[in-house]
Amino acid sequence: MLLATFQNVSKYYGAQVVLNGASFQIYSDTKLGLIGPNGCGKTTILRILLGHEPPTSGLASLTSGTRVGYVPQHVEYDEGETVMDHLLADHARVAEELRAQEDRLAAATGDAVQKAMRAYQRARDVFERTGGDHFPERARAMLDALGLGDRCEQLIGSLSGGERNILSLTHALLAEPDLLVLDEPANHLDYLGVAWLEDFLSKFRGAVLVVSHNRYLLDRVVGGILQLQNGKIDAYTGNYSEYRATRLRELMAQQREYEANQKRLAKLEALVLKMQNIAQGHDDTTWGKRLKARRTQLERARAEAVEKPQLEEDSIKARFTAEASQADIALDMRGYTKSYGDLSLFEGADLQISCGERVALVGVNGCGKTSLLRDVVERGSWENPVIRVGPTMTIGYGAQNQEILNHEGTVLDEIMNIDYTSYGTARSLLARFLFDDDDMKKKISSLSGGERNRLQLARLMLQKPNFLILDEPTNHLDIPAREAIEEALSDYEGTLLVVSHDSYFLDKIVTRVVEARDRKLVSYPGDFSTFRYVSGQLFEKATGRISTRRKEREKASDSKRISKNRLAQLEISIERGEARKAELEKLVIEAYSRNDYVEGKRLSEELKKVAELLESHYEKWFAANE
Repeated sequence: MLLATFQNVSKYYGAQVVLNGASFQIYSDTKLGLIGPNGCGKTTILRILLGHEPPTSGLASLTSGTRVGYVPQHVEYDEGETVMDHLLADHARVAEELRAQEDRLAAATGDAVQKAMRAYQRARDVFERTGGDHFPERARAMLDALGLGDRCEQLIGSLSGGERNILSLTHALLAEPDLLVLDEPANHLDYLGVAWLEDFLSKFRGAVLVVSHNRYLLDRVVGGILQLQNGKIDAYTGNYSEYRATRLRELMAQQREYEANQKRLAKLEALVLKMQNIAQGHDDTTWGKRLKARRTQLERARAEAVEKPQLEEDSIKARFTAEASQADIALDMRGYTKSYGDLSLFEGADLQISCGERVALVGVNGCGKTSLLRDVVERGSWENPVIRVGPTMTIGYGAQNQEILNHEGTVLDEIMNIDYTSYGTARSLLARFLFDDDDMKKKISSLSGGERNRLQLARLMLQKPNFLILDEPTNHLDIPAREAIEEALSDYEGTLLVVSHDSYFLDKIVTRVVEARDRKLVSYPGDFSTFRYVSGQLFEKATGRISTRRKEREKASDSKRISKNRLAQLEISIERGEARKAELEKLVIEAYSRNDYVEGKRLSEELKKVAELLESHYEKWFAANE
């Protein structure tokens, strides 16, 4: 069933052309990813499709009766409103209108009764369509299902960025949408949150249109890609990886056709030149006619010539170089402890990084990753007994919130203040990071998050550190920029410690993953995908966020049925399961350490099953004892 049509749509803002004849359709069984560089018009497409702003020309429409759930990239909240009040606000207005029509009907007399009755019936229909008396109960159930069941009475101002994202999604799902429209839904989510979102969207029964720079999410969720480029839409079948392969084949074929076409044009131009020389030496008008015909042919061939393909999208051109280091140890952290008041982030955590290693630090939001990085940057030294940094290591730091930049200075000043950099060098470097002459005069405080991130990366390129510490370096960057940073960091010969929730990015550049968990640091050899295999049970917990209340009811029911004999059997099963789990964990690490990924994957799958069974035994054992 056709849900939405976007036909030959153009959009101008003054003289700026954002869309130029863009077209696509959305059907009830499709999940589509909309991609393109920052600022190309992706959010504009969503707003036009949903009727939030009109197109300059063309047609954008939703099929009559289509229910839409929309999660914008930036949502304005009343910070003093509770979570439940926010979810019930629209329904409360509908209920208030119904009560007003009830009062009007009760007070009506004579000829006004029929009119009041019709108005009451319209209000009643709207009330029932939006959930009726059961809507508050459904809102609570939805919060439970999405992991915010214990936040109903909490003020929105106290929620994290990831929790606000989930609240926006809850609000959208309460409309029971046929079409879910999402603008960068993975923003502010940690790696478990992103895993949950991938699982949720892949199981969502309706259609999905998602704008995202998260390539793993696009790989795991969508079955089609809409590429927005130069104001037009090109549609591709398959997920992001399939789109990339198809796109590369298209560009290579276009390149071959372009080169063949250029050869034909060169031969034709040479022929015209030769005929021109012959015609100048003859009085015979026949040569003049022949020359005119060939010139016409050349002009037509030039007009119909194949355009030169753009094999690389306009993006930043980064290259990170490192000063040589004689040290073997980049970072030796022993007994690291960090707390804020009663909040304990780390207790006696250890982390060792050798020179030349490429390490990812991952963990749930709020576990202390950024605090750890800042302490390494600000306190780390060879003399520090807890945070030892190699004596010849020069740290380059990219902060998540770009606080290292002077926000009152200009873009140009920021670069020229590094070791008295010349104007020419600064201008050339900034151009590589997509800053033009007008941008260089801007105050840093006026830049977008993506622009500040690009400026930080430009600083690091100029500083040439041999120990890069990066906190969310791909935040606010589009896919071409992320790929450029991946390539630059892949060629980087120094030591790298990076915090990121972009698993595609991590797979490209790191060789070890360190997880912040239970106030400790746990190391896993291999890339992020390997980490997912080895610690698969954590992701299962993230993607299995069903109703907490329902699980509690199930456990209570189980406890009534379990006999003392069964309790003893459970304790035996738990003891055996723990022994097998410990054995498998050791075997998995050994397999990956010797690069035996086939055996490592097989053992990881067995470990996952053992861990799931063990967790089930524990739940039943705890329920019985309670």
